[in-house]
Amino acid sequence: MKSLDTVTFLSDFGWCGGYVAACEATIVRISWNARVFHVSHDVPVRDVAAAALVLARVAPLYPEAVHLAVVDPGVGTTRRPLALSTARGHFLVGPDNGLLLDAGTGLGGLVAGWALDIGKVRSNAGLHPKRVSTTFHGRDLFAPASALLAAGVDPASMGQPIDLATLVRLAPMPARAADGGISTPVIEVDRFGNVGLGLPFTELPHGAGAESKFVIEVVGDGTPEWTARVVQTYGDLAAGELGLVRDSWDQAALALNGASAAEFLGVRRGVMVTLKPAGKVRS
Repeated sequence: MKSLDTVTFLSDFGWCGGYVAACEATIVRISWNARVFHVSHDVPVRDVAAAALVLARVAPLYPEAVHLAVVDPGVGTTRRPLALSTARGHFLVGPDNGLLLDAGTGLGGLVAGWALDIGKVRSNAGLHPKRVSTTFHGRDLFAPASALLAAGVDPASMGQPIDLATLVRLAPMPARAADGGISTPVIEVDRFGNVGLGLPFTELPHGAGAESKFVIEVVGDGTPEWTARVVQTYGDLAAGELGLVRDSWDQAALALNGASAAEFLGVRRGVMVTLKPAGKVRS
């Protein structure tokens, strides 16, 4: 198996406490030539779905790499630790909790998978097989496995093959038709307060031509409706005006110019929002 020498790293560890550094140190100790690229360590704590979204968006942008992702509320339990290979020659390493699957799709689809054996991984890496924390598999299992894969070690020497059909999958949150419009989940609130929706911009109901308007309703909270105007960029909006834009991932997103649309609407990730066409803006 060829050496990849590139490891990307995503987690909910944050930058305090040395957890990220401990994982990176473990990787380079085992595979000195490995380059570690930090995707993010600020995804919401224990939010597997939010991390899966980031990984799915970013992993396909890299050349062949090992993608280490650790958002692992079930650390130390019976959840399986995984190494997955993809059609584009990448590997994904992390817990079997749905975190890795969307990224696998974006990397051409999953080809094979292994349930990692912590003793085999650590023996392959020259580490003591029993010096393992039950609460820090990022450092003691997933980082060593990633380093070995980056160095070209056969994953079959680190665990048992698994049936890909048995992988844990996240519960889908699909958009659906709703009373002349469409209901869609909030899939992201970024640091600017933009509200990313689980709806490709091109699938907005009845199209979304320039200056179209949509009535926006937060499902189930009893708040008033808002009107959002379709614009190309934030600067096209007046102060306090709600806009509907195509975000950088080609999804529909709600935004304000210079303020937080999430705070304005009172929404967070997972909330359902309904959009209904409201005609054109009069000239």
